[in-house]
Amino acid sequence: MQGVTSWRQALGVGFALIAAPVLTLNVLLAANLITAAQTETDGLSNDVLSIVEHRLDSIVETLVDVAARAAPSCEPARIEALKDAAFHAGWAADIAVIGPDDAPECSAFGTAGPLRRLSPEHDAFAPDVTVSAVEIAASRAPALAVTWRASIGGGGYRAVVSADKLAPSVMRSIVSANFLMRVSVPNGGLLLERFRDPNGVRSPSTFIRSLSSTAISERYPLTVDIITPGAALVAANRGLFVYANIGGVLVGLLFALIYAMITFRGGGPVREIADGIRRGEFEPYYQPVIDIVSGKLIGCEALVRWRRRDGVIPPGRFIPLAEASGEIYPMTLAVMTKARDDLGALYGRLPHLELGFNLVAGHFDNLDIVDDVQRIFDGSPIRMSQLMFEVTERQPLQNIARARVVISRLQQLGARVALDDVGTGHGGLSYLLKLGVDVMKMDKMFVDAIGTERYSVAIVDSLVKLAADMRLELIAEGVETFEQLQYLRQKGVRVAQGYVFAPPLPAASFLQLADAMHPAHETRAAVDADDAAPYVGPLRMAKIG
Repeated sequence: MQGVTSWRQALGVGFALIAAPVLTLNVLLAANLITAAQTETDGLSNDVLSIVEHRLDSIVETLVDVAARAAPSCEPARIEALKDAAFHAGWAADIAVIGPDDAPECSAFGTAGPLRRLSPEHDAFAPDVTVSAVEIAASRAPALAVTWRASIGGGGYRAVVSADKLAPSVMRSIVSANFLMRVSVPNGGLLLERFRDPNGVRSPSTFIRSLSSTAISERYPLTVDIITPGAALVAANRGLFVYANIGGVLVGLLFALIYAMITFRGGGPVREIADGIRRGEFEPYYQPVIDIVSGKLIGCEALVRWRRRDGVIPPGRFIPLAEASGEIYPMTLAVMTKARDDLGALYGRLPHLELGFNLVAGHFDNLDIVDDVQRIFDGSPIRMSQLMFEVTERQPLQNIARARVVISRLQQLGARVALDDVGTGHGGLSYLLKLGVDVMKMDKMFVDAIGTERYSVAIVDSLVKLAADMRLELIAEGVETFEQLQYLRQKGVRVAQGYVFAPPLPAASFLQLADAMHPAHETRAAVDADDAAPYVGPLRMAKIG
């Protein structure tokens, strides 16, 4: 690799460029998968609970219906009635007549045997009906006992539901190959535990955690839990992760290729900018700022140009890349230093002149720019009171409070701060209210509309009034015609810059202009006098009517 970057650095950057999209895509896929799986798991727990409640509802309704027809007895007619009830209940293994001591006296199919209670009896939604977890003594299988007892005599009917019959045997999930279903009774322990895929009972751990959802019945003492192992999610969506990794690698390779092309082919445009700063190729051009009432030169704005062997490159071709790469910061310091050296003698002789510089949003993230200004201009002929710094709005300020502190520190040095391109940038008028600037600059797009667009002219008038109300100096940028100049003067605008006066000039031309307007023998008193003829156009004198 050229310059100071070694092959190890290039390899590290290339690896990072490949790994970043792979990691990002996997994280995004995992996050979306977890969200979808959690929604699916919640839906499954509610669906299973609804099925369990529906099956218990049919049994409860059957018991209540049997009890309403006749008192509990073991007469043949009642046995037949119990058989019919058991058939209609569907999910009950048997329906028995119980005595006051809860012992079965007879049953629909003659299979009622002793039960061991696993939980207290809990009331159900129907009167005189209770539900409890039991164990069938003969098989030791868990079950639910649904019991109806007569108000008088203590006898009643009891239906036994095997735990296997409570929940559906087949359930489907759209996001997981496997999940665990549990049905429990408070104080009675686990009734049923069933994996969708018995072969996946023990899934290995993965980077995706297991998901769970609990649904609690309001009608019965039952809780349904659905647990989806992370490994099951990965297994069911393995193809998506494969494609995500392939796509991430391809994107990363593309980024690495672009990086290699930029880095190895002549160092790339960012390297060219850095080398240009080091070689002093970035230099300020100075656009005059004119008092359009008196016609006096009151200062200039330093605008960076890139002077290379093949010509001068305009800022639109390198400023965005310089901002994105961070090279704008050393570039700004280079422009300030060069401007100090170019204009020091002139500004020392004419202390009323003002020198403006553009700062980007990143300059207001910390106080480094304040220290840099002090370092560059302390002890120079250019006074701090002659400096003005413009807040450009190509990028939004990240922290308004911090930016306000930086602006305040610049003002404490004696410099003024202007808000550039008012009405067109990110912050708009809110920056005027929050930043505490001294000057607002009217963007060229509004000046261009003078005499052509009624609504834009109304905006110009509003900006003029806003500046007056807020006691801010207003500078009109991009003034190119005498019609615009006349309109702005009529509206009370006093300061302007633009091609109607002069384009941005190299240092030698600007010094010639300043000497023409303020000869070397001119004293401070002469500068302050108001008898100078108004100035319009580069190096020529003209009256503004």
